[in-house]
Amino acid sequence: MLENQADAILNNYSASELTAMDNRELLPFVPDGGMVRIISSDSHVLSTSSEDDDFENLHAVFSDDDDFAIQKTDGHKALIYHEPFPDDDHPHGMIEITQSLESLSENMSLLIMILAATTVLAIILSLVGGGLLTNLLLKPVTSMSRTMRDIQKSGEFKKIPLEKKSKDELGVMGETFNAMMSQLETNFEKQQQFLADASHELKTPITIVEGYTNMLKRWGAKNPDILQEAIEAIHHESQRMRDLIQQLLLVAKDDLDQGELNKERVDLVTLCQNMVKPLIRSHERGINIAAGSDQLVCTTDRGKLEQLLRILLDNAMKYSDKEIDLFIDRQDGMATITVADSGIGIPKEDLPRVFERFYRVDKSRQRKTGGSGLGLSIAQSIVTSLGGTIEVESNIGEGTRVTIAFPC
Repeated sequence: MLENQADAILNNYSASELTAMDNRELLPFVPDGGMVRIISSDSHVLSTSSEDDDFENLHAVFSDDDDFAIQKTDGHKALIYHEPFPDDDHPHGMIEITQSLESLSENMSLLIMILAATTVLAIILSLVGGGLLTNLLLKPVTSMSRTMRDIQKSGEFKKIPLEKKSKDELGVMGETFNAMMSQLETNFEKQQQFLADASHELKTPITIVEGYTNMLKRWGAKNPDILQEAIEAIHHESQRMRDLIQQLLLVAKDDLDQGELNKERVDLVTLCQNMVKPLIRSHERGINIAAGSDQLVCTTDRGKLEQLLRILLDNAMKYSDKEIDLFIDRQDGMATITVADSGIGIPKEDLPRVFERFYRVDKSRQRKTGGSGLGLSIAQSIVTSLGGTIEVESNIGEGTRVTIAFPC
């Protein structure tokens, strides 16, 4: 700025005019709170115009170079600019412009104070904002930790209270945790129900066995008829407990292995023929197989399919003393197998519940046939794991048709 003012003076006046200028002519070029002087080459002050009398006491020294300097006068700092002006290519004099630095110092002090205050405020806001942001971000984690401790202490399944659904990582983590808790709670309830049902089912045959053994222990062993009845009852109930335990193990295994398939190419016609042969011999009853063709090859899990058919054929044998019909077909990429009997049938009102675990249509009838109420429940789980469906049609006194359909 001082350099520009000096250039403005040189552009408007010649060297001879500058040396002859009076103080009033320099006044327009005086900076605020500053001074302008014309100094000769022998360091004499030719003219002066000043807004601060203290600057007039500054020692005048000619310099033939453009330069800046900072000097103190009466404790005040000043910035001084020198620019010589030539006459016939020789330095003839010098323009000296002085600018007080007090206002600049005050402005700098004010700026430093503002910056310091702003910095302190920014630090405070950063700490407060950082704390709030940290609490906000870690809230799901903190809530999860608290919920885990509560679960550990109480043994109850609890979920994290989520204020709103968030798509960020922490929100997804909270939703995943709640879903996991729901799944664990469901599995735990299934386990509790399973144990309760299993205990209830095992209690009856154990009670019967215990009753007969007590009777034999007291007096029944001496009566041949009672002894024979007890032996048959104990043998029958032992078989029931064995079958029940096997089915319970199948249920537990199915809960663990559901969805794990060992697929291979299977001829459904040959598979069914091989399965019915031992049943025909052991039950001395006919099982008719009708297929859409001599071979129906599918890619499926042979073990699960055999287990499924064994359950359906066993049910048909239990509740019918007539021949069993087995229909095999394949359409639109789906294989269908139907097991039909002409037995006692199932009431319409009981059909919706036949797939429930331990559900019996007629408890007294099932007790005689040895049914546990698990067969169709296991069958449904197996066919679901194969990606298929199962349907039951039945009429009292006419028989029952169970149809399974699965990808082929």
